[in-house]
Amino acid sequence: MAPWIISLIIISIYCIAVILIGIASRDKGVSTLENYYVGGRSIGPFVSYFTYVATFHSSFAFLGAAGQIYTNGINFFAVFTSCVVSPLMIYFIGRPVWYLGKKYNFMTQADLLSSYYESNVLRMIISVVSLIFLVPYLQSQIMGGGIIFETVTGGRVPYWAGTLIIYIVMISYILLGGFKAVAWTDTMQGLMMIFLVWIGGGVVLGKVTGTLDWSVLMNRVAQEVPEKLIIPVEYWPTYMTTFMSLFGISIYPPSFIRFYSVKNPKTLKWLAVTSPIYLIFFYVPIFLIAFSGILVMPGLERADMVLPAMLSSYAPPVLTGLIMAGALAATMSTADSQLHVTSSIFTIDIYKPFINKDATEERALFVGKIAIVVVSAIALLMSQFTNALLVAIVAVALGGCLQILPSLLGALYWKGITKEGAITGIIVGVVVLCITQFVIASPLGLHSGVWGLIFNVLSCIIVSRFTEAPSNEKVEMFHGYIREINEEQDRAKYGSVLPQTAGTNL
Repeated sequence: MAPWIISLIIISIYCIAVILIGIASRDKGVSTLENYYVGGRSIGPFVSYFTYVATFHSSFAFLGAAGQIYTNGINFFAVFTSCVVSPLMIYFIGRPVWYLGKKYNFMTQADLLSSYYESNVLRMIISVVSLIFLVPYLQSQIMGGGIIFETVTGGRVPYWAGTLIIYIVMISYILLGGFKAVAWTDTMQGLMMIFLVWIGGGVVLGKVTGTLDWSVLMNRVAQEVPEKLIIPVEYWPTYMTTFMSLFGISIYPPSFIRFYSVKNPKTLKWLAVTSPIYLIFFYVPIFLIAFSGILVMPGLERADMVLPAMLSSYAPPVLTGLIMAGALAATMSTADSQLHVTSSIFTIDIYKPFINKDATEERALFVGKIAIVVVSAIALLMSQFTNALLVAIVAVALGGCLQILPSLLGALYWKGITKEGAITGIIVGVVVLCITQFVIASPLGLHSGVWGLIFNVLSCIIVSRFTEAPSNEKVEMFHGYIREINEEQDRAKYGSVLPQTAGTNL
C-alpha cells in the first residue's frame, strides 16, 4: 500500500474519532449557554490540563516551529521561553476569575469587565478587538490543516479539499457538544501530540546520527552550522520582549474561557505549575527534527515543510501518518477553541446586549451555533487567499490580546483604574501595537506587543487619575468578594489567628 494512502487512512480515522467524541459529549437534556460555552463549570483536572495545553499549541507547533528553528536556529528560544512564563498568568488571574464567574455567571472577558466598569462601550471594544485577532488566527489554522492534507497525500488531496474537510469535521463536533466536545477532543489531541512527536523525534535522531544521544547531533550542528546556535547581540532586545508579549497566550480568549470551565479552582493553581512541563517537553523533539533537517536537508524551499519532509524520508509510513495526524490534532485543538470562543463572544457580548436583550437561552444558543457555521465559513473562504496583512495580524494576535491585561488587573486587584482609563488604555495599546508592527517596526528592538502594553498602562493610569472610579457597589462585588474568599480560605488554613499575609492567597 502506498505511504500516502496509509497516512490518509490514519488521518481519516482520527477525523471520525473526534466526531464520535462530539456525539458522546453532547448534552442529553436541554442545553444552556453555561453548558455550551463553559461546560457547565464542571470540567475536571485531567481534561482541563489537556484542553489548555492542546489549545496552547497550534499547527505552528509542528510546522511553524520546526521551520523557525530550521531557518533561525536557537533564536526560537524566545518563543520556547514563553512556555514557562505564560502559564504564570493562570496563577495570578485564573482563580479570582473562576470565583467571580461562578458567582455572577460570567462566561467571557467582556462579560466580566463590562460588569465591573459598568460600560457596554467597553464590552463592545473588547469584543471587537478579540474578534479582529481571533478570526485571522482561525483562518491560519484552517490553512495549516489544508497544508497537512496536501503534504501527506503528495497533492492528491488538494489544499482546498483539505481545508474543507477541516471545516466540516470541526463544526460537526462543536455544534454537537459545545465546550465539552472541544475539551474532550483536545484531551485526545493533547495526548496524541506529545507521544507521537517524541516517537518521531527519536526515530529521526536515530536514523540521522545512529544514536539517541542528543549531544552527537548538537556537536555536529556546532561544527557544521555554528551560526544556528548563536543569538546575535543585536537580537537580544527583541528576544527578551518577544516572550514577554507572549504572556498574552494565557489571556487569549480561548485560554481565558477555560478559567470559567473548571470544577474546582485549585485545578487552575496546579495547571499554572504543571502545564509548562508539557509545553516545554513538546518542543524538544521538534528541535531534534529541525536540527537534523539543517544537517541532511539544507536549502529547503519551504522551511515549514522540514518536519513532514524529514518524517517522509526517515520514518516508516505508519508512523509518518500518525505524526501528521498529531499535527492535524495540533491544528484542530487550537482552531476549535478559537471558533467556539468566537461564538461565545458574538452571542454573549454582542447579540444579547445589543441586538436582542430579551432573547431566551434557547434562542441565543441557536444564534451562537449559526455564528459557528458562518464564522468558520468566512475563515474557510479566507484560507483560500492570503496576504501580508492577514499574516501580520496573526503575528501580533497574542500581543493584541495582551492589551486587555491592565483593565483585567483593575477588576481583580487594583481599584485605581476607571472605566475611561480602561477604554483609553485598550485603544491606545492596540493603536501603538499596530504602529510599532506596521509603520515603525519594533523601535529599539522591542516587540510591538510590549510597546503597546507600555503605552496602554501609561494611558490607563493617567486617564484614571482624572476620571471617576468604579462605584462602591461594583468594587465590593469584585474586590470585596475576592477579599471574603481569601479570608475564608485563610481561616480554614490557619484557624482564628491569621498571619499578617492573610487575605492575599488568590
